[in-house]
Amino acid sequence: MRRKLSDESGITLVESLIAILILLVGLLAMAQALTFSVLASKTHGRDAMKATASANDKMQELTSLEFNDTTTDITVNPPYPATGSGLTAGGSIPPASPVAGYMDYLDSSGIRTTAGNAVFTRQWQIIDDPAGAELKTIIVCVTSNRSFQVGTPPSTTIVTEKTP
Repeated sequence: MRRKLSDESGITLVESLIAILILLVGLLAMAQALTFSVLASKTHGRDAMKATASANDKMQELTSLEFNDTTTDITVNPPYPATGSGLTAGGSIPPASPVAGYMDYLDSSGIRTTAGNAVFTRQWQIIDDPAGAELKTIIVCVTSNRSFQVGTPPSTTIVTEKTP
């Protein structure tokens, strides 16, 4: 005896094609999300690395000054004029607003630029030892000015102490 076609179990070609189409749409969505996350991670990592390098550069500039220097302007490129604040106590670090004479701006290559073209903002703070000892605490913070849709922009803060 022959069985009817409606008694057969299994899936049809149309059902198989629909299942493959649903799977394909899901995989494409996952691939797009993966691509975005890799790109965002790469950009964030690159900016974090540049922020760290820029913070180290500024810290070297500050620590190379004489302990009692109160006139060197290190907000500009060398040779440094004697129109600045040197290692005079003052300045601020984020989230406080930058203080003139204790900040500069960098482009994407790490070269000093104006605020309008800045990719990074460098702020530093000099703190004299409150106990009167000959000791200065130097804090440098570099923050990326790029807009990241998710999370906070990368920043680096480094601290050191200087003695005469």
